[in-house]
Amino acid sequence: MTNYNIIITSDVVCPWCYIGHSRLSKAIAEHKKHYPDDKFQMKYLPFYLNPPPQLTTTNGPVPPPFPVQSRPRREMYAAKFGAERAKQLEAMMTQVAAGEGLNFKFGGMTGPSRNGHRLVYWAQHHGGEEAQNKVMLGLWKRYFEQEVDITTLDTLVEVGLEAGLGSKEQIKEYLESGKDGEEVDRIAEEARLKGISGVPHYEINERWEVSGAQEPSAFTRLFQRWKDLEAKGQVAGSGANSTSGDGC
Repeated sequence: MTNYNIIITSDVVCPWCYIGHSRLSKAIAEHKKHYPDDKFQMKYLPFYLNPPPQLTTTNGPVPPPFPVQSRPRREMYAAKFGAERAKQLEAMMTQVAAGEGLNFKFGGMTGPSRNGHRLVYWAQHHGGEEAQNKVMLGLWKRYFEQEVDITTLDTLVEVGLEAGLGSKEQIKEYLESGKDGEEVDRIAEEARLKGISGVPHYEINERWEVSGAQEPSAFTRLFQRWKDLEAKGQVAGSGANSTSGDGC
């Protein structure tokens, strides 16, 4: 049996991160057809494509966690890429997502993802990997396929309930408290200091770094390569080999 530990740096508002999840899941499923006893552990770390206001200004006190200012997604994309380029990107991303069985939509609202990452962090420490994965998927599905504003307290509480993180009152209390916000900020900043400038970013068994939403075959090759090295007794030590693909 081989253990694979995969650290995934991502943002819950990054389309390539959701696509990357789909491709990695397919790679794991394919690998386990041949090696059903192998184990995969995944941990998500935060990344801010659009840092929250408290991290981009030093004037005044840190604002409360809610409400969070959000804006129409298409308006944000047009401001960032230009109106025509934004339309082209939307069409391209919709097509790519459809190839993964995902029904991307680009209406709805968007805003800082800090509270979403806080909910993921809480899930990791109160429900483990399963709860973490339910929160990530709950946020991605709402944002990219249901045009739901995932910055709102009600939506985040709903996702927390689905992940089994406690009662409605417990989840609401945690989110409104602002707890773990500074720790999530620190982890996100640490990713940038490590040189991660785009997501998704994967680190496999502390040896290989994969940047971008690679095709499943890129992951399965690395999984097999690890098994080959393991069989030869050559898996000790690290050395960072990297591969790049599409990302945010």
